[in-house]
Amino acid sequence: MRLFIAVDIDERVVEKLKPLLKTLSSYRGVKAVEPENVHITLQFLGEVPESRVDVISDRLSRITGNFEPFTVKLEKIGYFPNKSKVRVVWAGVSGETLKELAGAIRNEMKKLGFREDKEFVAHATLARIKRISPSDRERLLKDLENFSVGGEWVVRDIRLKQSRLTPKGPIYSDVSIHKLG
Repeated sequence: MRLFIAVDIDERVVEKLKPLLKTLSSYRGVKAVEPENVHITLQFLGEVPESRVDVISDRLSRITGNFEPFTVKLEKIGYFPNKSKVRVVWAGVSGETLKELAGAIRNEMKKLGFREDKEFVAHATLARIKRISPSDRERLLKDLENFSVGGEWVVRDIRLKQSRLTPKGPIYSDVSIHKLG
């Protein structure tokens, strides 16, 4: 099973992102994330035998018991690796507690033998760019200046998710849900 640990974004906030996602998908070579798939990845685990799911879920439940629900906010549009070589368009997420939660999860998953794939940057991926002409890239960056991302919500749980890769894009499903508090 291909697994990751995530926080879902509130439906009202995703609704506000739909015009931006539609604009992103209008560019050739840009694959916008489906609205129902927008999330914040706390840690990507990769291919995991089904026999390890219970242990992972147990550890996640222990961690979430130490955190009360907290508020986060989408703040700005950003780019990986940078604005001049855009490969990923994302919305930044603020909230110190989110970073603490991600740190606790990564620490516990490390004890189970999972390695951190990258340093945690609180964000929700909005689009991936395979290849784009220089003129389209400039136009896209200009279009993105007209959008502001915003919206806050209360994080009440984290989710262990399975990702099934298909030719039309990934399909995510919840394997387990862990309430905070």
